[in-house]
This record gives sequence, structure tokens and C-alpha cells, in this order.
Amino acid sequence: MRINSNITAYITNNALLRNENNFGLSTEKLSSGYKINKAGDDPTGYAISNRMRLQLAALDSAEVNATTGKSALETADGALTEVTNMIQRMNELAIKAANGTLSTGDRETIQDEVEQLCKEIDRITEQTELNERKLLDGSMERTGYCTNNPLVKIDSYSDATRTGGYTLSQITETASGNTLTVTVAGFPTSSDSVTMTYEYPKYYDEQKPTLNGTDVIGTAITTGLYEDSAGRGSVKICADGSQYITVNGTDGESLTLFLAPTAITTTNVVETRDGVDYAKKQYSVNITNAELDLTGKGEMILQVGANEEQKIKCTLPKITLERLDIDDIDMTTAKGATAAIGKITTALAYVNEARSKIGAYQNRVEMTLSYLAANTENLNSALSRIKDTDMADEMTNYANQQILVQAATSMLAQANQAPQEALQLLQ
Repeated sequence: MRINSNITAYITNNALLRNENNFGLSTEKLSSGYKINKAGDDPTGYAISNRMRLQLAALDSAEVNATTGKSALETADGALTEVTNMIQRMNELAIKAANGTLSTGDRETIQDEVEQLCKEIDRITEQTELNERKLLDGSMERTGYCTNNPLVKIDSYSDATRTGGYTLSQITETASGNTLTVTVAGFPTSSDSVTMTYEYPKYYDEQKPTLNGTDVIGTAITTGLYEDSAGRGSVKICADGSQYITVNGTDGESLTLFLAPTAITTTNVVETRDGVDYAKKQYSVNITNAELDLTGKGEMILQVGANEEQKIKCTLPKITLERLDIDDIDMTTAKGATAAIGKITTALAYVNEARSKIGAYQNRVEMTLSYLAANTENLNSALSRIKDTDMADEMTNYANQQILVQAATSMLAQANQAPQEALQLLQ
């Protein structure tokens, strides 16, 4: 028996300290609801749970991004719904104006309405925006540049088109034959090239016997869309003299070039057919070795994932009267109204294709939102298993530690009585 060193008390006190520490940890877990409150509780679980929390916060932001992107697509589609309605109204008016029973005044009234519809289409497409970002002005199409000729611009290209450099080796329109020849080297792939050649219908139906009079110019019958018979592309002549030239590949590749009016020389001539003089308009273009660079940039990019490159790229079409080929519709004559029917049909097909593409993006974003919701749910469940306190199990441990603390306290009191017994030997 010893007085200076109460080994039993030391042992009991150490046990009490351990029990009090465990009791404190159990109390902390029960009060916070987390079984990992600091790194020391479970270093591995702490690191894993923090990564999961980061992932969950990122998924919440991605869900907001996807929802905002969906709103942008819905806004664009809503605007194109109204454009579709107006084009359909123009079609009704064109069919009505093509009827031979209408007077000149009737057709002029119809033309007034058509012009107002065209102005409204322009207004809608110019002003459709979300969060101050224009949606239908072409700013959300993939960009490209002609690096050595300011008269040639990249208007648009399809998602299937390979990005990078191309050489527009030739655009030639011959005045004598009224044919267009376009050759794009390296399109659609680096080892291919597309060449298309076809003839424009250049004749006016109205008889124009003189060359020097104003009657030679006549009405702009030559504007419109002309397609290559082999399906390799098309050209669209606008009322201002500019042209959109489209070259097609075999697997969905498509490249549309814009030629400024100053790149095109127009000549009016008189041609005699069957002894009758008719006015004829000829175009002359000669562009060679124009270097094209398709950047692959410019789309509306939606960050819909928690990690890098988890994105959806959306291209929204540029909608203008020139793109729709209805910039020069004239329904003041039956002939013009008849020509307008074909143009309006083409315009409606273009808008329908654009809306179909936007609808496909909407469906994809909807699926992405469903995926994000499911992923968030599963990740929350995994995080809960790692970090959250199992209250029933921890309450059992809490009661056990509480009893051990009480027992250790009682035994420490008994151990402290041992030196008193040693003193009895000194009496």
C-alpha cells in the first residue's frame, strides 16, 4: 500500500477521461446531427464528404444553368411561333392576290399588309432577347471568317461541318452563260472538295424592247433561291444584290457564304427570242483563293454539369427577311403573287427547320434536368450515409458512455479512499 502514488486512482482517472471524451463526442454528434464534425472524427470520410458537398453545390448551379437555357430556347421558339403565324398569313394573302378577279387596288391593299407583316418579322427577330442577349440575330451561331477577302463572309455552317481552314478556290458566275461555279477545297473533309455548277433562270416574262430605257430593268424576277440539280448546294439572290451561296457535303455538312453586293457585277442586256426582245439581267462574279476559317465558336454554351466540358452547345438560327427570301415580295401583280407563293413556302420550311432544331435542344435540356435531379438525389443519399448521424445507434452509444462516465466517477472516489486505509497502519 502506497501513499505518494495512488496507481489505482491514476488508472481510474485515465478511464474517466476517455469515457468523458467519448461521451462528449457522442453528445456533439447527437446535437449537430453529423457524425463527422471535424477532420479528426474520420479523416477519410471528411475528405470524401467535402468533395461530395462541392459536387452537390455545383450540380445545383448546373440545374439553374439548364433551367435558364431552357427559358432562352422557349423564348426563341415563342418568337418563331409568331413568325410562323405571319408567314402563314402572307401565304393566304399571296394565294388571294394570285386570283385574276382582283383589281389593282385590291392587290395594293394586300401588299400594304404584307409589308407590315415583313416589318413585324424584322422587329420580332431583332428584339427577341433574354438577359440582354439577342437570340435570333445570328450571334448564337458558330462563327467563321474569310481572312483575305472582305467581300466574302461566313454566314453559317452545320454542326456536322468540320471546323478549321478551307480554301474557297473559285466562285465564278459567267455573264455569257449565266451559270454559277463554286469550288471549295477541303470540304467537307480535308481531302475532299465540292464543285457545283448550275444555271439561273434570268429572263423576265415581260417584253422589254429597248436597252437604254428604264423598262429594261423591270421587276426583280431574278431574285430567289436556285438549287443545284445534284443537291450539292444552292444560291439565293437578294433584292439588294447580295447572295447567299450554300455548299453541301454528303453527311450533313453544310457551309453558307455571304457575298456582298459589291462583289457582284450586274449587267442589263436585251435578248431576242423568236423575234421578240426581252430584258435579261446577267451577274458576273470572280473570286479565287479566299481563305476560310471556321472557328467552331459562338454557340450558346450551357454548363449543365459539375465538371469541366460537361456542356450542351446550342446554335440558334439567324432569322432575317433575306434569309427567309421574302425581302422583295411584290403582290401588286398576279405574277408577283404567284412567285411569292413559292418563296413563302421556302421561308416556312426554313422556320420549321429552325423550330425543329430548337425543339430538339429543348428536349435534350429537359432530359438533362431530369438527370441532374436524379444525380443530386443519389449524391445526397450517399453523403448522408457518410456524414449524417444515425440517431438510434448514436443514442445507444450515448447511454453507454454516460453509464461508463458515472461508473468511472464512482470508482475514482473509491480509489481515492485507498491511501486512507494505508494511514490505518500508522495508528
